[in-house]
Amino acid sequence: MKTEATAKTTRLLSTYHLFRYCEEVEVNTLTKAFSVSAKTAQRDIRMLERAGVLRVRFDKKCGAYVPASLSTEPMSEEDNETRLKYLEKLRRLCTFMAGLEDCDGSPIELYRALFPSLTARTRQRDFTELRKLGYVLRYDAAFMDEPGEWTVEIPTAFGLDTIPQDMEWW
Repeated sequence: MKTEATAKTTRLLSTYHLFRYCEEVEVNTLTKAFSVSAKTAQRDIRMLERAGVLRVRFDKKCGAYVPASLSTEPMSEEDNETRLKYLEKLRRLCTFMAGLEDCDGSPIELYRALFPSLTARTRQRDFTELRKLGYVLRYDAAFMDEPGEWTVEIPTAFGLDTIPQDMEWW
């Protein structure tokens, strides 16, 4: 069961990444990239909308979803505490992903600034989740008496590790 939850989270974050870096995303793209049904792809989009990190509209002319807003908005009301915690996790990870775009220093300091009450263990788990997508968050130590340097690399839209690179898209 834990494997399914991890796979779902990774898929949702990958979907969010595609919407951040593409002007439009076809359901067919999501179904091919993640080997899911069209209904599952649409549920994933709705889940991101419920988390308040994405708002899309369907453009009939191009036959694709177009991001209407990538700004953080209020989360939808949720009575189920387990679902609420999951939506909060998605929101946290997506907020951090968006913040990394302008991060020119330490991603740890960015994380602490965004989520001051969270533990180092939660941060480590979140960094691990982003590494599954292909994000590079690495500290390279220089010499013993010198500070090192952080490397932050964000994959291109279709450069995610979760998307098969040998797939023909067009």
